[in-house]
Amino acid sequence: MATAYPSSLHQSGAQALADDPVSERNRRTIQGMVDGFAKQDIDAIMALIADEAVYCDILGDGPRGDEYHGKAAIRDAFTRQFAMAGPHTYVGANIMVEVDTAFASWTMVLGDAGDPAAPRFEGIDEFVLDAGGQVVLKKAWLKGQPRLRRTLMRRNPAAALRNWRYVLRTLGR
Repeated sequence: MATAYPSSLHQSGAQALADDPVSERNRRTIQGMVDGFAKQDIDAIMALIADEAVYCDILGDGPRGDEYHGKAAIRDAFTRQFAMAGPHTYVGANIMVEVDTAFASWTMVLGDAGDPAAPRFEGIDEFVLDAGGQVVLKKAWLKGQPRLRRTLMRRNPAAALRNWRYVLRTLGR
């Protein structure tokens, strides 16, 4: 049985984006997010986040994980995550955009991306963007969360101690 796709997906990717300047602008925003996360450039990331944005973490008890509302709370969450992860990057990003909704799948690599033994974790983000092309909602999913927590605690115990409340709250999940 054939799968039905929106007609815009039948066009070449470049032609579809050229025909939709909003989707192209939003694709650039999401590419900027991916690049910012790959470099842990908090200022570049926050420049793309709307003041009233919501971030739904990979962890948390709610149906959307822990939710962080507003730029200050989101900045704090990302800064804590970068400190916990230590040196890392994101590779192999695949970005899909349809007007104000976007998805980015990626592989997070702890340590050097060129090291085949470096731990890797696959994930995906869902984004909603406002009329100005800023992110108003970011929902994150990650495969291998228990392995990631164990790996981070072994690799960066000082950061785990600095963030002990967060670590203790997430250990049982």
